[in-house]
Order: sequence, then C-alpha cells, then structure tokens
Amino acid sequence: MSKVASWTLGRTTISGPLTAGGVGQFTGEGLLAAHGFGSYNAMFVTYRMKEFHGVSLTSNFTWSRALGTAATSQSSSDYTALNPFNLQSNYGPQSYDIPLIVNVAAYYRPDVYKTQKGILGHILGGWTISPLFTAQSGAPSGVTSIEGSCGSGAGCQAFGEVADSASSFGAVGQENAVFASKYTGGTSANYNVAGSGGIGTNNATGVNLFSNPATVFSEFRRCILGYDTNCGGYGNLRNLPVWNIDAQALKDIGVWKEGRVGATFSLQVTNVLNHMEPGTPSLSITAPTTFGRITSAATTILPRNMELGIRIHF
Repeated sequence: MSKVASWTLGRTTISGPLTAGGVGQFTGEGLLAAHGFGSYNAMFVTYRMKEFHGVSLTSNFTWSRALGTAATSQSSSDYTALNPFNLQSNYGPQSYDIPLIVNVAAYYRPDVYKTQKGILGHILGGWTISPLFTAQSGAPSGVTSIEGSCGSGAGCQAFGEVADSASSFGAVGQENAVFASKYTGGTSANYNVAGSGGIGTNNATGVNLFSNPATVFSEFRRCILGYDTNCGGYGNLRNLPVWNIDAQALKDIGVWKEGRVGATFSLQVTNVLNHMEPGTPSLSITAPTTFGRITSAATTILPRNMELGIRIHF
C-alpha cells in the first residue's frame, strides 16, 4: 500500500498568519465621517465712542463656549472616535474654545495746532496715535496619558480606538487623562520650580505651570476602558491667558499751500512693551519628569517689531 502525499490546508481563519513576503494582515481601521455634533454659544458686547475730545474707539467683549465631539472639522468629526459606539465620549471643549476675548481699538488725534502754523505747530500738530489692545483667556490644553503615540497599545485605553501605528490617519483620537481628585493647579506661570519626587524635575528653565508639579500630577489618572464615560474633548485644562498692545503713530506735515503738498511719517509697532507670554506646557502623565514644564513662548505674541514709513502727497 502506497503512502498518501502530505498536504496543507489553506488559510481558513482571520487569525491565521499570512506567508512571509505576502500582504500584511489587517490591523486597524480609521473612522472618517460627519457623525459628530457640537455647539457654540456666545454673548457679544460692543461699545463705540466717536470724536470725544479727539478720541474715537471701538471695544468688543465676547463670552463664549465651543463644545463638540472632536477637534477637527465637522466633515471628519469621527476622526478616530474615542468610542465609535458612543460619540458622547468625545464631547468636550474644542481647540478654539476661548471663553473670554477683549479687544479695544482706539484713535486719538489732538485738537491742538490743527493748522500747524509756526514752528511749534509743525512740531505738536498733525499727530495721530492708534493703539490696539487685545486679551483673551487660555485655550484648552489636555493632560494626556500618551506620549506622541500608543506604540504597541501601551497607552490606548479607548474602546474601539484605532491603533495609530497601523492607521493611515497617523494620530490617535482625543484621549485625555481624567481627574483622580480635586484639581489644585492654576493658570499662571511659576518660576524657579525645581520639581520633586521625579515630577517636573527635567526643567532647565525653571518655568512650570504648577508651583508643585508632584501634587497636580497625582490628581490625574489614565482613562479606564469600561469605567469612564468621557475622556474626550480637546483639553481638560487651560493654557495661560495672553494679552498684547500694538500701536501706530502718524505725523502729517504740510509743506505748501495749507497741506496740499506734504508728507506723512508713520511708525508701526507690534508688541509695544516687548513682553513675553509663556507657551504651552508639557502635560503628559507618561512623561512625569517634564510634567508642567514650559520651554517656549506663545506663538501668538511675537517679539517687538518696528516699521518706519513715509508717504508724500500732492
């Protein structure tokens, strides 16, 4: 009796590995759709003043909240949802949720020496000063439980979240750490903070969002699958508030026939006081040595810049 030749079954189950050199197995799928939802509510107050002793101004105040299920546009609001079975798990502050915004634009032209007669008139007359003041509360910033990516699932606790290492979307969903106890931190920069207990100790600049990083660090924990109902939103804390003053000064000089021929000198200055606003802190509970550390300036406030110009009119 002859021996039957051995044979091997083909790949019959999803878990069965493909042969070497073949197409890689399916390891993740990104969700990109417009199933999300959001809301924006605001109160807007404006005040205008015109030609009061040479001063005109417009002042605006906005008090608002912007909430939603993701930090992306509505067309892709499912951008790797935290929980595709319950999009409410993603609901929280949007990246542009800035509750308080104030701006004041003023225009001042003194009434003295309008005709610019005489030497004193040419020196003191023809001036226009236009300052611009802006201020806003801090933008959202999240205390995360991952450092850059989940790697091999080391930090991902979201139910149904895509593995970012295998996704064409590149980044994971908005997954924040959650409060483990009452938050005691603030929203102002603290200087000469050395850190303690291995928390916030890697900080050569000494600038930290928290005066005691170790205490605040203990007030957060990772989002737990099946236990927490919401770990989303763009952030659970606030960056530092920012303010700035820009200004422009103009000087009209009449040369001939009551100003029919003349010139205008201009000086434009951004960040008049040349002040520095601290940037976004490091807020990852998987990087305890840099927790709360601030090493950069806010990108919205540039160093002082001055521009001179002259315009001749006739």
